[in-house]
Amino acid sequence: MNNSPFTLSTLTQQANQLTSGQNPYFSDFSRLFEGFNQQKANELFNSILEEILLQKIHDKKPAYSDQIHLIAAGDFNLTLNVIGQRENTDNTLCASEFDMMVINMLPETVAVPRYETTIRPSSVYNRPAPLKTLSLQELKPYTPTIFQAYKDIAVLDEATLQAPCLIIYSRPLASVTWVFDRDSLDPLTLTDNSLQRSRILLGVRILGELGEQHHAETLDSLSRSDFDYFVRWEAAESVYKLDEWRGTRLLQEHLVHDNNPEIAKAAKQTLAMLSDEPHQAEESVHGLYN
Repeated sequence: MNNSPFTLSTLTQQANQLTSGQNPYFSDFSRLFEGFNQQKANELFNSILEEILLQKIHDKKPAYSDQIHLIAAGDFNLTLNVIGQRENTDNTLCASEFDMMVINMLPETVAVPRYETTIRPSSVYNRPAPLKTLSLQELKPYTPTIFQAYKDIAVLDEATLQAPCLIIYSRPLASVTWVFDRDSLDPLTLTDNSLQRSRILLGVRILGELGEQHHAETLDSLSRSDFDYFVRWEAAESVYKLDEWRGTRLLQEHLVHDNNPEIAKAAKQTLAMLSDEPHQAEESVHGLYN
């Protein structure tokens, strides 16, 4: 019988053993918490606090945070979070691009609101159906609960109790996700998960709305680059807003032959719209997501 303490180091070693096997599944990480109980939770907390204090001394920074990153290794990304009793103020819900495993570290059950989407990683650019509201999801003490990427939305901030939780995230399954309206449950917009690409996308949109005609050259170059096609199409739309002649040539000479079939299809649809109703061009970007 192994009586050694259940520490962060032990957990890391066991996770590495799992991930080094042949074709491991994300759900396999639940095996790390077989027989997990209050004693093991306390041992793990103690080792985490030791790590935090050592890091604080090394970095000379405050150790307090509602989310502490503990391990980052491929599909095993472990954080310690305090969930619960925080209000969602922006009235939106966002589908997660990660598989997520939550282990409630309290000795009592906690419940969280849960929604279901029709999004699948292989077709994430297709506009999904409205969210489906499910019954509260119970997080039982010391027991792993899995939420699937894109399919499940768990509103951890609105848990019925404040609770420390270990949360394991997979690597992202795609680079974009959908935001939904909390009241109507309808999909609102597709957004990029990469902070860098999101900043570029915002810059592209602002330039398209507020820029001058000579800025179209920069946007034209971006639309021909190897950036994610979500960004490149937004750049093409902004080119058209600033310079309709240049935007049309970009569609005709380049984007209809794009290596990405979604861009090529949207470019052809846009050109067809331009031949009939020029004012519809700015709306054509939606053809990329429907």
